[in-house]
Amino acid sequence: MESYKARLDIRGFIRFSKELAEKFKLKNTPYADVLVDKAGSRIAIVPTSKIKTSSYRFLQSNGTFLLYLRSAMNAVGMKICSGDAILTKEGDKIIFQKKGAKKTGVWNLLACRNSVGLPMISIDQRGTMILDKRCITAINTIKNPVMTPEYDAKKKTFRFTFGKKGLVNVRTIESHASMSMMGTFHSFGVQLPESHVRYSVQISGQVMTLKLG
Repeated sequence: MESYKARLDIRGFIRFSKELAEKFKLKNTPYADVLVDKAGSRIAIVPTSKIKTSSYRFLQSNGTFLLYLRSAMNAVGMKICSGDAILTKEGDKIIFQKKGAKKTGVWNLLACRNSVGLPMISIDQRGTMILDKRCITAINTIKNPVMTPEYDAKKKTFRFTFGKKGLVNVRTIESHASMSMMGTFHSFGVQLPESHVRYSVQISGQVMTLKLG
């Protein structure tokens, strides 16, 4: 099986040379799905042109391409340090494995914590909703610190209208905003999540649309 050499740095980035980037056609696929095999201490990178809520983004630097894999390396028990990464290609997957590891296991998608380009919200088990930086910038939650919710049960879709008057207070800090949604969810008959969940949302003016499930 043919192998290729990329470089890792102490920050957790993997760097693809210009030649590797051309071979893997990274210029036309600016995003990546990252999968981990914990049993086999393997990481797979699947370049893609389609952005998803879980997507990672390649960063271009002087003709080379960087991808931040610190969380993936931690997930499979790889030491984060500078050195070579020996890559193999299996179908659409670019794979590298922890040195000395020989087993293989099941691939699981590892979502990027800071989704690229998409406004995101998260909801915890207590009903606290967190709006990311893209949301608060688009809506301007500092000037529109109150929200009025509507819910379409058939479509499982919330419509949140932000303004100076409303029903739910929005607390904004520099990087995100939060809203207590427990009462709102209960009033519309929506169950709280059993674990922390993330969703992408659509924003138009001061209206944010969230589709559940």
